[in-house]
Amino acid sequence: MRMALPKIARSHGTKTVVVVQNEGTEDEISTETEAMIQAESGFFDVATPIYEGDIVEIPDPRGGIDRRLAAEVHVNDYGPKGLHHTQVKWGKASAARTAPVRRLSIEQFHPAVAQAASALFVDGHYSNAVYEAFKSLEVRVRQLVGTDESGSKLMGRAFSGKEPKLSVAKSTGRSGEDEQEGFQSIFRGVMLAVRNPKAHELVQDEDPQHALEYLGLASLLHRQLDAAEAAQQS
Repeated sequence: MRMALPKIARSHGTKTVVVVQNEGTEDEISTETEAMIQAESGFFDVATPIYEGDIVEIPDPRGGIDRRLAAEVHVNDYGPKGLHHTQVKWGKASAARTAPVRRLSIEQFHPAVAQAASALFVDGHYSNAVYEAFKSLEVRVRQLVGTDESGSKLMGRAFSGKEPKLSVAKSTGRSGEDEQEGFQSIFRGVMLAVRNPKAHELVQDEDPQHALEYLGLASLLHRQLDAAEAAQQS
């Protein structure tokens, strides 16, 4: 989409610039538009999609691109329509573009975690989301093992012994035994430290990042169970 300034502004000289929103993310959007560029600010058509924090890339007459940060955005849509405009005051932007990054979200976790916790997480009930995610882990192990036991005792029964009911080791020999024992400890540990009712005290509802990290652990353990279930059925 390309926006154009009113004729009165274009008469003072404009440049074709690029407005970059959400730079460095999967949601990055670039919009080519006209703007009247000054040292301290720039003037855009009033309908230009530009917001504080956006980057404006301006051709440098000496060569290359001059990058400026939209530090303040003032939409002026009063008075005669021909005078409507958006004024942007510049801040300092980084010299180079940020490389795109993949942002982890709950939708990318194991389906069992997404099903158990997604709605709660989206609604901001982070402690409940963590509790339900680890509860789903316990329920799944119980079903795979075929027992009514719960908590750390359940995990001991599921993963211990020379021929465990659920094998999550990918290695063989001594390394495989160590791997199995290590995951048994992790499964038992999360039952003691996270699954019990004190889970609500571990994550506060104002701390989504902390909750996301716990959900990532639950997702990892569900994926280990995927491998164990496949081996059990083979």
